[in-house]
Amino acid sequence: MLNNALMTIEALAKLKSVSEVSPLVLKQLCNSVDLKEINKRLKSYTMIFSLNNPLVNPAKKANNAGENTYHHLLNAIMDGFESDGERVCEISGLRFNKSFQDFYKEEIERQKKILVATSRDAKQLNKELKNIENTDTSLNRSWFPLIGGLGSDAQALPQAKYPIQIHPICIAILQFLPLSALLYKGGILLVDSSNFELSREMIAQSVKTVSEKIQGASSAESIENIRDFAKGDYLLKALAILTEKEDLEETYSDLNLWSFSNSGTGASCEIDRVPNALIRKLQRLIRNPSISPELKGILSRNESAYSFIESLGGSKDWFLLYPNVFGSGKKKVEYEGVSPGFIEVYYEEIGKANLIPTAKYIARLIKKYKSKSFEKLLEKTDAWNDSEYKIELFKVLVKATENHEWSLEQQIAILDHKNELPIKNNFYQYQKLIHYFTQKEVTSKEIPNINIEYSKVFEACKWIVSLIQKDEKVNTITFNLTNPNENQKVGFSRIILDALNYTEITLEEIVEIFYDEDYNFKKYGLNELLRIFFSQSDQQSFEFHNLRNLSITADIFQRWLNRIREFATDYQTYFYANNFNFETGKPSYKKFERTINSLVTENDNFYALLTEIIYNTNQHLKEMEQTKEDKWSIEDLMTNPLGNSNRNICILAIKFLLKQTSVQSSKELLTHIN
Repeated sequence: MLNNALMTIEALAKLKSVSEVSPLVLKQLCNSVDLKEINKRLKSYTMIFSLNNPLVNPAKKANNAGENTYHHLLNAIMDGFESDGERVCEISGLRFNKSFQDFYKEEIERQKKILVATSRDAKQLNKELKNIENTDTSLNRSWFPLIGGLGSDAQALPQAKYPIQIHPICIAILQFLPLSALLYKGGILLVDSSNFELSREMIAQSVKTVSEKIQGASSAESIENIRDFAKGDYLLKALAILTEKEDLEETYSDLNLWSFSNSGTGASCEIDRVPNALIRKLQRLIRNPSISPELKGILSRNESAYSFIESLGGSKDWFLLYPNVFGSGKKKVEYEGVSPGFIEVYYEEIGKANLIPTAKYIARLIKKYKSKSFEKLLEKTDAWNDSEYKIELFKVLVKATENHEWSLEQQIAILDHKNELPIKNNFYQYQKLIHYFTQKEVTSKEIPNINIEYSKVFEACKWIVSLIQKDEKVNTITFNLTNPNENQKVGFSRIILDALNYTEITLEEIVEIFYDEDYNFKKYGLNELLRIFFSQSDQQSFEFHNLRNLSITADIFQRWLNRIREFATDYQTYFYANNFNFETGKPSYKKFERTINSLVTENDNFYALLTEIIYNTNQHLKEMEQTKEDKWSIEDLMTNPLGNSNRNICILAIKFLLKQTSVQSSKELLTHIN
C-alpha cells in the first residue's frame, strides 16, 4: 500500500525514482494538485480512509473543522519530519520520536487556543472545547487503512493489543493513494510485483487514468470511482508494458492484484496472484501475431477473461475454446469457439499439443466413415456432449480399424486413463477437440506416432488376448467380440479357468483387470478394446506374461484370498477322504479333477452345488475335529474383501481356487509317477 502511494507520488511529481520523494516534494505536490480539495471529491477516498477521516466526516463539516484539521495536521507532519529517534516504523523502517498521536494532540491544542481567543460565548465555548477534546487522536484505519485500532474502530478488524508504530510521514504519503485508485472486484486496486519496474509503470498508468477522470469533471462535482477494468484488462496492461519495455521482457515478473475496502464495517482485503509462469504463457501467446488480437479480445471481456486466466494458469482445458450452445429459446446463443490457430497454440501452452495431430486425424476418419445418424448429430454445435457421440465415434474407429487406418495401440493412446484398471474405453479429453476440428473441417491424413509400451491397459489387453489366442474356441470368441450385438455378452471366466491347465495365472491378476476398488465386475471397456484388436486384419500374436506391478497388495484382500483358499483345501481334503482307489488306498485324483472341471463350468446350478459342497465339507471337518459347529457358511463365502455381499467376485474366486487346487494336484501326481 505504501509502495503504491510512493509510486503515485513519483508519477504525479514526474520524479525519476521513489527515492526522490521527500517532505518538501510532498508539500509542493500537495499544493500543486490541491490534495485536500481533490480528496474531498474523490469517491475512492472514503473506500480507502472511511468516513471517519476528518476530511470527509459529516460530523466535522461545521465551520470546515474537519478540513482545517486535515490541512494543518498534514502540514505539521511534513514540516516536522524526523529521520532519527527511539521508535522504528513497522511499515517503512524509518526511525522517529514524535508519533502521529503527538502531532494530532498538538493540532487539537492549536484549535483550542484559537477557540479561546475568538469565542465570545462562554457556554458555546465550553461545548466546542468539550467536543474537540473528545476527538480520537489515535492512529487508526481512518488514517492508515486496515490496521486494527486500540479502540472499537467500528469493529471491522480485530483490535490491536499494542499501538502500531508507524512513522507519521507514512500517513501523509498515503493521502496521495486515491489519485491512482482504480476499482478491482469491488475494492480499491493495489499492485505488487517482484518486478518493481512493472509495478511503477502500472501505477503510472493508473495515475494517468485518474487524472483524466478528474480533468473531465467540473470542479463542483464528485469524482466517481473508475470501474472499467477487470483482471484481464490489468493483465493486458502488464503485457503491454513488458512488451514495450524490452529490458523488462525477460525479467521475472509475477503480479499481485489486491482488492481492499476500508469503508464501513465491511472492511476487507483479498488478493489475486498471477505467477510468473502464467505471465510467461501470456507473453508467448500475445507475441504470436496470428492470435494476438483474439487473445486481447478474450482478456478484455469479463465473461471470458477470468475462466481463461484460471484455465491457462492451471494448464487446464478451457471450455470456451470449443463451439457450444448457451441458453435456450429466444436467448439461445450459438458460440463458435476460438480459431484453429488459437486452439493449437493454447494446447501447446498447457502441455497437450500431442492431442492435436490425433484429433485432426480422427476428424478425417469421421468425414470418411460417419453414418447418416452421426452426420445429423454432427450438425449440433455441442454434439460432443451428446451421449450418442461417443457411440457413433467408436463405430467410426472400428470401421477405420477394419480398413487398416486405426489399431488397438491407437485406441489405447487416446484413452483418458491408459494406466488404470479395470479398463474404461473413455476418451472425453479428445471428444471436444475432435468435434472442434470436425466442425472447422480441419483434418490430417497422417497417423500420429504413439508409444504405449508400458501402459497398464495395453498390458492387460495382451494378457487376455494371449489366452484367447490359445483357447480351443478362439474363432467363436473372435467372431462374438467383433459382432456389435454380441460384444458385451462375451465373458472370460471359462477362458481363464481353462487356461489354468497350461498357464500360471494368479487371482490377483484377474481382480486387477476385471474389478474396481469396490470389487465390482467391469468388462465393457476391455470388450470394446478387444473388438478393435480382433477387427484388425493383421493381428499380432502375444505370449502370455504375468502382469507387472500389481496394485492389489492390501492385507484385507490377502486375508480374504487365504480364507477362500483354505476352503478349497478343506473341500479337497473331504473329497480325497471319501473318494479313493480301494486297491491302492490312494485318493482319486482324476475323479477330483473331473468333478472340479464339471463344477467350474456350471453357472445356473453352481450356487446350489456350492451349498451341497459346503455341507459335506462341514460334516467331514466336524467328524475329523470332533466339533459341533460348522466351519463354513454360504454367507461367509459370498462376502467380498470389504465385507459386502457380492456373488460375482466370490464365485469367480471359489471356482478359480478349486480349479487351481485340482491342477496342482494333477501336476503333483504326474511328478510322482515320473
